[in-house]
Amino acid sequence: MTFEERLTIAHQTLADQGIKEYDYNPWMFKLLRKLGYTVKPPYYTGWLVNFLCASLSIAPIWGLIMWTFVWHPEGRSFVSSLFSTALFAGLFGLVTLIRLWPKRRQLDLTPWEQLARQSIRESAAGKG
Repeated sequence: MTFEERLTIAHQTLADQGIKEYDYNPWMFKLLRKLGYTVKPPYYTGWLVNFLCASLSIAPIWGLIMWTFVWHPEGRSFVSSLFSTALFAGLFGLVTLIRLWPKRRQLDLTPWEQLARQSIRESAAGKG
């Protein structure tokens, strides 16, 4: 089974369980897939990918806004601003992980590698 087929099954499974699309298919994951990377949905991928995607998606936006409206007018150094942005991004990534971890356990999702087999069994059960 191809990655795209598993991805479709995973997205449908998450949607059926009431998860919003922006939560199971965030813009950073969509962008990475368009660039050719095979990134599983946040509920199926590991903690490092989730942490990095959450952190790197917010850091440029927050850092630019804070630099433009707060830090630059205050005369704050660029290095100090980068440190503050990295700290904020890291905390945001941790909060994202803390939010995802219990939800993932609560949903009791089929492991990624078994999605194809589960889909085939459910289709056969529906026909019979």
